[in-house]
Amino acid sequence: MSNNINGEDQLDGADEVKEVKRRGKTKLINVWNIPRGHRVVVNCNELNQPIGEEAGVLAKFLGMVARNGSLCSLSFKDWRLLIGKKDRNHKQINKEAILNQVKKRFLYPAGMETWVLRTIGERWRQHKSNLKSIYFDPHKSQDANNSNAPDGVLADQWVALVNNWMTPKAQDLSEANRINCTRRKSMHTFGTKSFARNREELREQDPEKKYPHRAVLYVHTHKSNIGNNRNAHVGELKELLAQQPDLVDSSNGKDAWEGDTLNRILGKEKPGHIHGLGLVPNPKQVFDASTSSRMKHLNVTTLDETSSEDVVSLRLELEKLQKHVQKQDDTILDLQHTVERQKRQHGYPDAPLSPPTDVRPAMKRQGYLDAPLLPPTDVRPAMKRQSKPPQSRREALHASRVSASIKVSTDIFLKSTRYPNRKVALGRVLSQDPKTKVGDVALGKEFWMVRVSLVSVRDEPLIRPYNNFKVLGQVGNNPIAWPSSCIEKVN
Repeated sequence: MSNNINGEDQLDGADEVKEVKRRGKTKLINVWNIPRGHRVVVNCNELNQPIGEEAGVLAKFLGMVARNGSLCSLSFKDWRLLIGKKDRNHKQINKEAILNQVKKRFLYPAGMETWVLRTIGERWRQHKSNLKSIYFDPHKSQDANNSNAPDGVLADQWVALVNNWMTPKAQDLSEANRINCTRRKSMHTFGTKSFARNREELREQDPEKKYPHRAVLYVHTHKSNIGNNRNAHVGELKELLAQQPDLVDSSNGKDAWEGDTLNRILGKEKPGHIHGLGLVPNPKQVFDASTSSRMKHLNVTTLDETSSEDVVSLRLELEKLQKHVQKQDDTILDLQHTVERQKRQHGYPDAPLSPPTDVRPAMKRQGYLDAPLLPPTDVRPAMKRQSKPPQSRREALHASRVSASIKVSTDIFLKSTRYPNRKVALGRVLSQDPKTKVGDVALGKEFWMVRVSLVSVRDEPLIRPYNNFKVLGQVGNNPIAWPSSCIEKVN
């Protein structure tokens, strides 16, 4: 029995079969029936676009969600009405139900949620367009179209669709869209693989691990066909890049900007999309850092080419985590003040209550002139031994019990060593043996070997750097040593 996660029929490539078998409907049986507590982990790039093989599975799943009439009703005329974005009085129940189905089966960074919703919205609109082109005939009567409901579509939703398509406003809009489609210049020729996944693969192939300029990625994913005049402009773009290679120079710390090569040839971007990059949750992040309202108060400059990728990553982390980090810093400061107040209330000052006592004068008065001189007495060590409040001991006991419950192959959160309350990555425990080595150094009793599957704070420094890995964002699929005291079990 096949263990294919897509749960799809495979194409029969046998030579004796003359008629090509078409792939059936996407089912994703293993994803819909994933065991409780399990998730498909999806990583994303610095633009909050999913990457890797898991991204392809997620995209197919979102398409199925969009075609599910119980979750995404076809009765709505506008996607924004369905998710409650256009109607401010709506409680966004549909949006929560849709995201709940996705989050039950996939684990992804919070910044990807916008991409998830927009992707479902596009699949939902495309589904309506496909139904119209196959089952709706504008030359037939409304009753005839109502009786031609396709399989898998609820009858009342189909009637609502037909009623909308029969209106003069919808017909005029349909004609305008049909004319616009005939003017379309480009066609993606790389199958179902997204721009983000292709972009990541090109980065892995680059010796310096740099992202390609979007014009290079566009040429890579749009093959020209002279016979049917498809993507004829790609040849023009290739010639321009060959003549002026500096046009795809990313030394400004970004790989797209208003008026660059691709922008001049293809024209204005489609809302929410960028030529050569696909669906981007926040296009302003790509074109220019200065256009972001949250970055206006920061001093933004351009750096050399070698650090452009780090600049993009740092800029995005600043936007997403600035407020969150500030709140955590304030909380830590409040806790420090609370501890200091408790010490004063319980009589545990940091400084000695009185000057050090010298016993030599008293000994001289009593005639102990030949007695050995004693060192000055300091009461601080004894007070330090008694200054640990009972709560700290209970917390230490609780931490030891939690650590004992974490075994090898347990899914865990990695917490920052600088800010103990901040979770910086998701991973899995590989070894707890003190003799196990990471980078030729034994773990010891204080560290565990873990493999990171999802990083939320890419610039978090490694406690034990090795092989030029200095921060979490660089380790990829390589194991690292992480303090067991900064590891929390995923419930």
